Amino acid sequence: MLVFWQRIWRSAWNGFRRNGWLSLAAVFIMAQALLIVSILVSLNIVISASIQSVNERIDVAVFLKDTATQEQALGLKSEVESYAGVKQVVYVSPQEALEKFLEENRNRTVIRDVVPTDDNFLPASLEIKAEDPSVISGVVEKMLNGPNASLVSETSLEDNQNLIDRLRSLGSFIQNASLVLAGILIVLALLIIFNTIRITIFTRRREIEIMKLVGATDWYIRWPFIIEGSIYAIVATILTMAVVMALYFSFVAPLAEAQLVNSDGKTIFTPVFFALLAALQLVVALVVGMSSSYWATKKHLSR
Repeated sequence: MLVFWQRIWRSAWNGFRRNGWLSLAAVFIMAQALLIVSILVSLNIVISASIQSVNERIDVAVFLKDTATQEQALGLKSEVESYAGVKQVVYVSPQEALEKFLEENRNRTVIRDVVPTDDNFLPASLEIKAEDPSVISGVVEKMLNGPNASLVSETSLEDNQNLIDRLRSLGSFIQNASLVLAGILIVLALLIIFNTIRITIFTRRREIEIMKLVGATDWYIRWPFIIEGSIYAIVATILTMAVVMALYFSFVAPLAEAQLVNSDGKTIFTPVFFALLAALQLVVALVVGMSSSYWATKKHLSR
């Protein structure tokens, strides 16, 4: 059995080398498809992490009318704290809002010079954090329909929701576009490998006919070509992972690694991620390479 598989691998490797430029073209197209798949997976992870990060940091600022007294604002605060799913409610007075604004713009002297410190223009507000960001809209709606709704001037809910919706729309667009492009390249790789194997079969047709005459089974003849397809897959995967790692360490890590972290502050591109990505690439490449080789040989041997 060992001798059998050694002979199969030797025959497959010789076929891969003999095809020369066709093998190189097949590997190149397959590597492009795998690279698109890798970018698709990476972008989806980045966008998912971004949405999760925004969700975890998101809160709603409820701005109160100038006519609302501090006692009324604290009453509204107590009301909102009693809602299910509310994690924290912080009352920010007009003076605290001004101090916070000035601190955030401490290096912008032009803004600080025009902001009056004796006549506060910022309203009081409540900053609401929920256990689950998905319930924030329900909390705001309940508050706006509650007994103290007349104290509310406006909220920041719409701005926060727009940000999340834009991230999700971007993620959906990138996913769909990448899937289409990856699909096109995978089909091209299938066709190129299919035709490459068919050319190999054609050049070895006399050898195959002799093998059939002496009693070789179809699978004995087919295996070298299927293994040849797997060689395309392995070489394409190695090439793609080399490109992915080079791009990551040359451009992504130096420029944006600090931003590519999850809620725990750990990078989302861990060694485990790259190992799983390589495994995904190899599986996709093997399916493409071996299936196209199988159909090419089946078409010939069925004659």
